[in-house]
Order: sequence, then C-alpha cells, then structure tokens
Amino acid sequence: MLKCGALSWLAICAVALAACSDNSETVDVTEPAQLEPRQVETIIVRPELLAEPVKAFGTIAAKQRSAIGALAEGPVERIFVKVGDRVTRGQPLLRIRQADYQRRVAEAQAAVDLTEAQAIEAERRYDRVIALAPRGFVSKAQVDAAETELAVARAQKTQAEAVLGTARQALSDTITRAPYDGVVTARLVDEGVYLNNRFSMGGQSAALELQELGTVAAIVNAPQEYVDSFRRNMPARVFIEGFDEPFDSIVYIINDRVDPESRMVELRLPISNPNYRISSGLAARAQIEVPPELSIILQRTAIQGDNASANVLVVEDGKAQRREITYDSIDLDRVRVRSGLSEGDEVILNPPASLRAGEPVKSRRTASEN
Repeated sequence: MLKCGALSWLAICAVALAACSDNSETVDVTEPAQLEPRQVETIIVRPELLAEPVKAFGTIAAKQRSAIGALAEGPVERIFVKVGDRVTRGQPLLRIRQADYQRRVAEAQAAVDLTEAQAIEAERRYDRVIALAPRGFVSKAQVDAAETELAVARAQKTQAEAVLGTARQALSDTITRAPYDGVVTARLVDEGVYLNNRFSMGGQSAALELQELGTVAAIVNAPQEYVDSFRRNMPARVFIEGFDEPFDSIVYIINDRVDPESRMVELRLPISNPNYRISSGLAARAQIEVPPELSIILQRTAIQGDNASANVLVVEDGKAQRREITYDSIDLDRVRVRSGLSEGDEVILNPPASLRAGEPVKSRRTASEN
C-alpha cells in the first residue's frame, strides 16, 4: 500500500512538471518589430520666375462729369437738350430768361452814350480854354478846371463802358453752353425753375449733368503688396461687364494713398471710347502686366486647410512636420506661396489624411525632382 502511494505521488509531480513546462513556452512572447516609415511623395521648393498679371477690380467712370448750372441767375426759359443727347463743346444747353439782362444792357449802353457826349463837350471846352490861355484871356485856375473836367468826363466814359461790358457778359451768360464734348446723363430741372448760382443762398443751382465719355477710365483697386511693382504706362487689359472682348489700356494714374481699411491701392486706366459704347458705372476687372518675379509655386494638392488657415507638411529629419503658410491663387492647380516656405524645403504632395506631424516618413521625389 505504501509503495503504491509513493508511485501515485511521483506521477502527480511528473504531470505538474509537464504542465509547468507547457506554460513557460506560452508566456514567452516575442517583442513586435519596429514599424516602417510611411512612404510619401515630395518635392523640393525652388523659386522660379512668375509673370502673373495682377488682378484689380473696380468701376468704369467718365473722364469728366459736371453738374451744369447757369452763370446768370433767373428762371429757366428753355432747355435745348434731353437725356442721352450727345453734345459738342460750345453747344447751347439751356437759356435763362433774358428780359432783365437785355434791359440792363440797354441802360448801360445809354450811360455810355451819355458819358461819351459829356466827354466830347469837356474836350471842346478844354480846347477853347487852351487856345485862349497864351493870350491871357483865361486864368490858370480856369485852365486847371478845364483839364479836371475833361479827365472826369473821360473816366466816367470808361466806367460806363465797363458797366456795359459786364451787362453784355451777363446777357451772354443767360445761355449755358457745353464745356466739352459729351453726353447729357441727367436733367435735374424743367422750364420755369429759378436757378441760383450763389450757393450760399441755397436753391437749385444745377440743371443738367454732363459726362465726357470719349475717353473713360477704369478706376480699380489692387492689393497693396504690389504697390512697389506698379509703374506708369504699364500695359493692362480691362474686362468690362457686358463686353465679350477686353480693352487694351495702360496704368495712367497711381494713387499715392493706400486705403487703411481695405489695404488697396487705386489705379486709373484710360480706355478710348470714340463711339460712346462704354457707359460709366459698369463693373470692370483689370489685369495689369507687372514684371516677372521669383516666386515659390506649389501645387494645391500639398495644401491643407483653407486660405485663412493654410498649412503644408514638410520633411524634417525624416519626419513629417506641419508648416503654416499664406498664399495667392494662380489658377485651379497652382498657388504662389507668400510666406512659410523657403528655398530647399521638402514639401509632401498629396499628404494622406491619416498622416500626423512627427510621424516618420520616407521621401519619394516627383519625376521632376529625381
């Protein structure tokens, strides 16, 4: 009995040892292998010359625009033109009632006639006195009086002639004429309205609006970062709403003031308009040919985020790192990077959505970079 018990105990111990041996093999887990760096397509940043026209937006304006009133005050007697009429320099536009001004001319003419007769009489009296003076028939006081009378008569005649000239000019001013070739774009009054040419007294002072449209100007606003690139006489093309083809122009005026709110600089581009095809007020878009400059150009597929918060992934020390940038659009596929990248930076193209900053990567250059 004792011998059998000893054998049983040995058998139990052998089974236990075998079980321990099996468990030790199961616990021995091998360390996982290190993950391979993700392969990404990259490109090395190299500046290149870019001749990209600067885009500017604005409005067409007339070369000149004038609110036409009357140089002489009074009620409007006749308006000779209507809205849309084309007029030439010197053409009558309207007439103020002339009766009062004609009467003033007549009065001034009568005053001239009177003073002229008085001057003739004074001259004859002076001649008689001077003829008698050498023979002692008149005193020196009488000679002096004759000379004074003649001088006064002549001065009065000159004064009357000046008043007549003023009256005639006022009568002429009752007819308002076009100051330049143009188009009537507004009629502000009708016949019978009293026009006042003294603004301090209030009342209506303008009767018509006239615009010179033989040459129009595109008044456009361009971003301030190009202000140092603009020069007078730079070639430009202007696209006008309603017209299929652009119009050739040049940069004629560069406003020295940059708007502090919009950060835009104003340019004026003249456009020949001999047939008055182009009306003022139309929307305009200009493309200004500035000299080419070295720029960093990047494919849109490399950019993450939007224009307000854009970034790219660059390769640094074998890892992907995020870099914030600013850019301008060139076309649907390319952008010009304004800040955030430098020559020699390696940028990841088409970065996978799951790629994170700090993750190891392996570069695969594009065909142009191999």
